Amino acid sequence: MNKKEILNKYHIKVKSYKKLRNADIVKTDDKYWVIKKANNHNIYEYLRNRNFHNFPHAITESQDDYEIVEYIDSIKIPEEQQIEDLIYLVSILHTKTTFYKTIDTDYIKELYEETLKKQEHLYYYYLGLQDMIESEVYMSPSHYLLIRNISNIYKCIYQSKEYLEEWYHLIKDQKKIRYAMTHGNLDKSHLLENNEMYLISWNKARVNIPIYDLVNLYVNNYHKIDIVDLLNIYEMKYQLSKEEKYLFFSIVMIPPKLEIQNTEYLQVKEVFEIVEYVDKLKATYINLENYKNSVPYEN
Repeated sequence: MNKKEILNKYHIKVKSYKKLRNADIVKTDDKYWVIKKANNHNIYEYLRNRNFHNFPHAITESQDDYEIVEYIDSIKIPEEQQIEDLIYLVSILHTKTTFYKTIDTDYIKELYEETLKKQEHLYYYYLGLQDMIESEVYMSPSHYLLIRNISNIYKCIYQSKEYLEEWYHLIKDQKKIRYAMTHGNLDKSHLLENNEMYLISWNKARVNIPIYDLVNLYVNNYHKIDIVDLLNIYEMKYQLSKEEKYLFFSIVMIPPKLEIQNTEYLQVKEVFEIVEYVDKLKATYINLENYKNSVPYEN
């Protein structure tokens, strides 16, 4: 069925359309509806079965190609508060969908080796850039900015390796680890708040290790929230184990890879964002060290 056929099937008489990213906002006489390509209906059913209802509910059926949900008019909330609410809501998601799964030792080893390979690739990538830049007679502004901050990039990679080793040492002898339904695309634009809080855009949702949602959330919002603040809010509801903390620290400590841009202006902007990310991690490193050994919240 196409959109028009789906709307007719559910007796929605359209007065006007409005495009919103990957969806259409449809106006009828008395309300607004959102119509978009259907996500995995099995995810919604699973969430309902686990008593998590913080997502817009569709009036369409599982076999339909499109889903129609009532439009939720989100109230305006300060950005920092919105991010905190998002952290808290994802902690509820993980709490309600957690289960323990026997570890596949090959998967753990593969994850360790994959992360280690990424760290080493990034180190030698920046080392190559440093050698190239230092051979230049005159440095461009972006190259100068990178060289001034290259030592902090190396420190983050080194610290990421240390956390990875600590994680692997703890996890390699364990029999089970925690999994949960992860949203996979956490951003403040995917949180709607009215009388309730709702998560939207579930197309990347999957069962995974919960800290990957935290990584996604921090990387998207690092300039707005401190790592320790993020974890403190999250652990009010969902307590992390020591090995989960180490894995989280290891992944977020990996600096972004510098991408080559078309203009010097864009290149300076790209380098500045990497420097900002690394500086934020450097500023919170001592707090991270204190946090990982802190007494956890009681559930």
